[in-house]
Amino acid sequence: MIKLNISVSGKGPDLVLIHGWAMSSLVWKSWLIELEKEYTVYCVDLPGHGDCSYVKSWGMDDVLESLEDQLPPKCHVLGWSLGGMVALAYASRYPQRVERLIMLASSAKFVQSVDWSHAQEVDTLEMFSVGLIENTALTIKRFLMLQAQGFERPKKTISLLKSLVAEAKPVQEEALISGLGLLKNTDLREELQIIRCPLLMLMGENDQLIPLEVGVDAQAINPDVKLNVVNGAAHAAFLSHQADVHRAVTKFLSSEADS
Repeated sequence: MIKLNISVSGKGPDLVLIHGWAMSSLVWKSWLIELEKEYTVYCVDLPGHGDCSYVKSWGMDDVLESLEDQLPPKCHVLGWSLGGMVALAYASRYPQRVERLIMLASSAKFVQSVDWSHAQEVDTLEMFSVGLIENTALTIKRFLMLQAQGFERPKKTISLLKSLVAEAKPVQEEALISGLGLLKNTDLREELQIIRCPLLMLMGENDQLIPLEVGVDAQAINPDVKLNVVNGAAHAAFLSHQADVHRAVTKFLSSEADS
């Protein structure tokens, strides 16, 4: 079993944070200061990311088994981008362990298909796969720039993302390839349809990676899905619009969400 790196801080209800592709738990650094005031926060480093030194390839089942082994028996889970897919899969696999689920700029299916048009083209993932072999640093840089597209002040967000990547340990190449494989091949629409716990999809209005229409498509699959749009935000809304995201998250995780 993979031993994930999970840091714990704060005091209050248990809240798990799962980062996105090519990032690490350091991406929550500025927001964590506020979250720690209200929650016991578990920041997960996916295999080969951040302080998780695992160097081999991995799949969704590997991560889910490790999370089940290392997380508290009952918790809220928030996942960003790829982390949101992992969070949805975890809540589906272990429904008794997740109280509330938040998918932040995430989707049940990342790539397009005949019956899922609001997603990335497979060619985009192939381009990143080839780029990792030819020039890993440049490929990650391009991915960071894509995350800020659609935001009216992208340079600040890109600069912050770059600094967070630079501060963390370099992501293992096998981890990057494994993560792209999950994005390319994972389809969690059936899991989305039958999910038991309350689910909030928190979307950036101008997200170029996970289009806003994904939330509408999700509600067509499961009408109980709650949708919250962060106006003016792109893919990294928790960095560019932190106060708005924080309000939406704390409201959903509190009793207010049921009123």
